[in-house]
Amino acid sequence: MANNVAEQPQETQSAAKEPGRKQELSSLQLKRQVVVKSMVTDKFRQRAKNELSDELKLIDSQLEQLENQYQASLKQIEAMAKSGQNVQKALAQLNKEVQDKRTQLSNVKVQVASNLSNLDRVKDGDMVVTGVLENYVDIKIGDDIYNKLRGAEIILEDGVVKSILG
Repeated sequence: MANNVAEQPQETQSAAKEPGRKQELSSLQLKRQVVVKSMVTDKFRQRAKNELSDELKLIDSQLEQLENQYQASLKQIEAMAKSGQNVQKALAQLNKEVQDKRTQLSNVKVQVASNLSNLDRVKDGDMVVTGVLENYVDIKIGDDIYNKLRGAEIILEDGVVKSILG
């Protein structure tokens, strides 16, 4: 009778890894945050006002779209109710979801409007945080991890990188 099972080569002990044993590394890449700061200038202020105004319009559009979707869903629920289905749970869920989304969008709108109104209060030459990015940093044995992971900064003037601090 023929044996259909192929023989598997056995690993040598030097090639076998012990289960649960970790390999020591000489270096590793870690993710850290990089703060982007912009110097306030007339050009920056105008660009920021345009961007914030556009964002306010987008939020208003999203609120309007939410209301339209809510009205359409209400009509569907009314049709279900007329056919004798129990819609209390669906109606409560819809109202909660819509109210949560309204609150979220309204909070964002208030923050954006506040940022827009604060632009005129910031003096030319002041630095403002305009974003947070991520990058990777290499660490190796002997490094001061606190120094390596300390947030880096990118300094911009009118959209042009003026310095990178790490």
